[in-house]
Amino acid sequence: MTVVDLADAHRRIAPLLGLPAWDVRRGHGSFVTVEFGAPLPPDDRSGRVHGRWHLWIEMAAWRLETADEVLVGSEDEGLEEALARLEGRPLTGVVIRPPALDTRFDFDGLRLETFPIYRPDPEDGEFDHWTLWLGTSGEVLVARSELTVEPSGG
Repeated sequence: MTVVDLADAHRRIAPLLGLPAWDVRRGHGSFVTVEFGAPLPPDDRSGRVHGRWHLWIEMAAWRLETADEVLVGSEDEGLEEALARLEGRPLTGVVIRPPALDTRFDFDGLRLETFPIYRPDPEDGEFDHWTLWLGTSGEVLVARSELTVEPSGG
């Protein structure tokens, strides 16, 4: 595990900018996954096809909004319908805000805002707020109390 600063995180995210989101889906509870880039061969364990870059929002609350209105929050009804609005929209920017690493993913007129739901606890450990598989590098960028780059199996 390597701790990275905001500049390094944004450098690693830069290749995704301009790529359309696809296979946007709600996972367990309010988890969200988004694929970017060319499809890779199916995952051996699940058989699911992921993109070259794969975003997983997990232990974070989130909102999908425009500049003028909140469309849906992570605990609202109608999550699937709202998330479907991201399909095909290019990722136009990512803003990560310390200290909690709240993150805004901009998608050509829509924003997916994430907010960690747990603080780091020395006794209970930490939870990943979001994880981004970084192309075919074999690494993931993880937001928890710090931004880290790790092997994709770690």
